[in-house]
Amino acid sequence: MEKNYDIILFGVTGFTGKLCAEYLFERNYEVKWAASARNPTKAEGVLKDLSVRFGAEMPTILEADLICESPEQEETLRNVVRQTKVVLTCSGPFEKYSKSLVKICAELGVYYADITGETDYFRQTIAQHDKKAQETGAVIVCHCGNDCIPCDLTVYEMHQFARQKGCELKEVRTYEEFADNATLSGGTITTATFQLAKDRKKNSTDFDPLLSTIAGTKSQFSTKNISPKKETPIPEMEGRKAGPWVMGPVMVNCVRRSNALIGYSEDFKYGDAQVQQESLLGWIKQMGTTVVIAGNIALPSVFQYLVPKPGEGPSREDMETGFLKLHGYGTMVAKDGSEKKLASLFQFNKDTGYLYTAALLVETGMLLVEKFGSLSGGCKTPASALGNDLTQRILKEMDSSFEVKDLE
Repeated sequence: MEKNYDIILFGVTGFTGKLCAEYLFERNYEVKWAASARNPTKAEGVLKDLSVRFGAEMPTILEADLICESPEQEETLRNVVRQTKVVLTCSGPFEKYSKSLVKICAELGVYYADITGETDYFRQTIAQHDKKAQETGAVIVCHCGNDCIPCDLTVYEMHQFARQKGCELKEVRTYEEFADNATLSGGTITTATFQLAKDRKKNSTDFDPLLSTIAGTKSQFSTKNISPKKETPIPEMEGRKAGPWVMGPVMVNCVRRSNALIGYSEDFKYGDAQVQQESLLGWIKQMGTTVVIAGNIALPSVFQYLVPKPGEGPSREDMETGFLKLHGYGTMVAKDGSEKKLASLFQFNKDTGYLYTAALLVETGMLLVEKFGSLSGGCKTPASALGNDLTQRILKEMDSSFEVKDLE
C-alpha cells in the first residue's frame, strides 16, 4: 500500500512532543510528516506557531484518540496509522495512552518508536505483540529517548569494541552525570507517579518477556543488575560518588532486553547510577526530585501545587545549557581467560531529558524511515534494532561525541 506519510507524530501538545515538532521544522528533513491529536484545534495552535517561526508549511493534523474505548475509535486510529511508514509518539504514560497504538502498528507492519521509560509497558508490548510484529514486519522500538538510548548504545558499542579485540564483554557500569540545573517536566512526574503508585501484579508468564528470543523461548543470555543500592565511590573517577536514581532500573531492563537479543554474555552484569552533584545546591536539587515524586504519590492533594503540570517543563535556557556525560566502565575477557578493562564516554552537549530526547526520537524515526521494509520485525531496543547505525546518526546530527578505549 502506498503511504501518504513517512512519519506521523503523536503527542505534539505535550512538552516533549512540542520539542519533537520543533526539531522536525528546524531540521527540515526531506520527509513528509503529519501530526495526530485528540484535539486538532490545540495541536494546530502549537504547529501554527512553529510553522510561522520557521517559515515552513503546516503539517496535516489527523484526528484520533489514543484511548480507544470502542471499535469505532480503534478503527479511526487504525485509519490514521495505516497512512504512514513510521509512528513516533511522546504520549505518556505509555501504559495508558499507547496500548492501542502499538497494537495497531504491530498488526499493520508499521514501524513504531517511543520515549517510554516504563519497563512494565515494554514487557506487555513484547508479551502481546512481538509474535505479530515478526509476522507483519513491524519494528517496535521502545526507549528511544534519554531512557534509554545513551546507556543502551554505550553497552552495545563496548560489546563491539570487545569483539574487535577478540574478547567477550562481561560487565559494564554506567554513571550518569547531568548538569546541576536539570529538572523534570510535568509529564515526566505524571508518568513516574502513575508507575510507582499502581498495583503491581506478579508476572503470569513462565519467564520475563524481556528475555524472550525471536523464537519465543527464554534467552540463554541473562543480565544481573549490579546498580548500587546506596551512595558509592566511583573507583575510576577519583573523589566522585554515585548512587541509585529513579531511572536506573529502566536502563538495566533495556540492556537486559538487548543482551537477550544480541548476546553480549550468558552471565552479563550491568548497573547504572547517577553521579552525585559536587555543589551543595546541585545535591539539594537531586534529592528534591525524589522527594517531589514520593510526595506526589503519598500526598497528591498537597504536592499537586508544587509540581509542573503536563505540558510544562524546564526553561529553554536550562535545556540549552544542560548536558549528559555518560561514563562507562567495563570488563572484557580474552579467550585465554585474562581480564581487560575498558572505558567509554558518551557526551551530549544539551539537555537529554527533554530537548535532546526529542532529537533522539526524531533521529531514530529518520533512520527507521530510511530502513523501512528492510528490517526484521519484532519488539526491540534501540541497540538491537539499529545498533551502530543509530550511534553514527546521533554523532552526525546532534552535538555529541562518543569514545571507547582500553584502560590498560
